[in-house]
Amino acid sequence: MTGAGRGAGEGIAVALAAHGARVAVADLNPEAAQAVAGKIAALGVESLALSTDVSFEPAVETMIGDTVDRFGGLDILVNTVAWIDPPGPVVSMPYERWQNGVRINLDSVFLCSKYALPHMQQQRSGFICNVSSVNGTRGFPNRAVYGATKAAILNLTETLSMENRAFGIRVNCLVPGAISGGERGRILRELAEQEGVTLFADMPTYDPPVRAASPSDLGAYVVFLASDAGEAINGQALWMGEAPRWGGQALL
Repeated sequence: MTGAGRGAGEGIAVALAAHGARVAVADLNPEAAQAVAGKIAALGVESLALSTDVSFEPAVETMIGDTVDRFGGLDILVNTVAWIDPPGPVVSMPYERWQNGVRINLDSVFLCSKYALPHMQQQRSGFICNVSSVNGTRGFPNRAVYGATKAAILNLTETLSMENRAFGIRVNCLVPGAISGGERGRILRELAEQEGVTLFADMPTYDPPVRAASPSDLGAYVVFLASDAGEAINGQALWMGEAPRWGGQALL
């Protein structure tokens, strides 16, 4: 589990553990990783806390190796890491900001998959779940790097599923709209205010309000997809929550 120290990643990690999966909790923040690993241990399930920069290739190789050494194999990989970048138009975006988004949001999925797949191919089974966003399904002002990387994750998911289906490996991608119970929406709104950018001003409202997906909702999806009940689902982008396809609240 990458990005498992809080939010959606934590919700997925705990849900998998509640169904008996031993979980390697990887997060850039070592205290956050330890805290979630402690919650899993309290369920009576073995866990491993790993402080890892999943955009750095040697660190990813070590993370996968440590996980396999500890648990004797690797059955499930879930990529949830995402960078909350300051919003703004392309014309004023520093190239470094673009590079950071690509490195953290997209390179991490590539690297973790690259080093997990040989173990899954050897055992001829495995499941990878990536996390995209409604924002990755269409363009949206002031969110170029986030949207572009999330769109690329959708394409990479399909590619990985095609390349590895002969090994009994399935690869799917969640496409959540708004996610409740996390810090991403608050941080994004604060960054938008700092940058003087208005987000979602033209987005419609609904009555009753759109239901946001919770971290535990994402966890339930991943548990289902990773189980035998999800065997027929491969290479798919699965929309979740009441995710309006206009994409405006995908980052909340």
